[in-house]
Amino acid sequence: MGLLIRLLLTLLLAAWLPEALAAQVAFVLSDDSKAFQDSAETAATELRNAGHRVETFILKGNDPPPAFASHALIVTFGSRAAQVLNNTSPRSLLLHTLLPRSAYERLPTRFEDNRKVSAVFIDQPVGRQLELLRIALPDWPRAAVLTSRDSTDLGRQFQQQAKDRRLRLHTEQVNDNGDVYPALQRLLAEPSVLIATPDSSLFNNRSIPNILLTAYHQHSPVMGFSPAYVKAGALLALYSTPAQLGQQTGEMARQGLASGSFQPPSAPRHFRVGVNTYVARALGLNLDDETSLTDKLERSEGSP
Repeated sequence: MGLLIRLLLTLLLAAWLPEALAAQVAFVLSDDSKAFQDSAETAATELRNAGHRVETFILKGNDPPPAFASHALIVTFGSRAAQVLNNTSPRSLLLHTLLPRSAYERLPTRFEDNRKVSAVFIDQPVGRQLELLRIALPDWPRAAVLTSRDSTDLGRQFQQQAKDRRLRLHTEQVNDNGDVYPALQRLLAEPSVLIATPDSSLFNNRSIPNILLTAYHQHSPVMGFSPAYVKAGALLALYSTPAQLGQQTGEMARQGLASGSFQPPSAPRHFRVGVNTYVARALGLNLDDETSLTDKLERSEGSP
């Protein structure tokens, strides 16, 4: 009889445990763009495979966000969702993704225990960007970074890490939107590889075409941070796909739900390199193909 009772208890526990461990998770997207939806779908698959329940919400206009008091975890996709949700549901874990580090750092502090909030940035690590330049353009003498008040610290990181690598890197800070093109012309007076950054006050849909054209006239290639840059006329792009960021976000969310806290915010683990062969040809540059450059960069970081 005792053995039968223990067996029944074991079966009941097995049936109850997955439901007990299942958490309610809210995904909040800044808009309905394909990038956010692709990333959210990948992250949701990771969480659902672990037994969690995921609901997806898309912010619309100035409507207030839904209440998430019953959700153990809120995941925001994009800077707007991060700003809107940062101060809601203080008992929930909060994970931001698909936003620049600078946007995350401007958010008000939400928790005394900062292990309850974290992020996966779209920014590639500074060292990875400089390493790609070394691999792709080993004979190019200079690099350049345009900064604003929001990206001053990033400019300092580039300066320091370029110095450590014995790379000549120059920065120019823009203090007003009207100063972008004069600053860019000064920065590229001597041809340089211009490294575009996720600083939306400088690099946005309105400014990018003119920045690319100015750089081209200055015989300066551009390295962007999304495939759109390559299509628009940049020589290179170093970026992570929405699915890659979604996978990393899903894994971080799953681990946070299991432990009740997060690891510190992180840069993308996985990435791709894009190349514009037409621009390379126009500038008289011989570059490896995209797959070769990605493989070489992964090996330089010790990735399998």
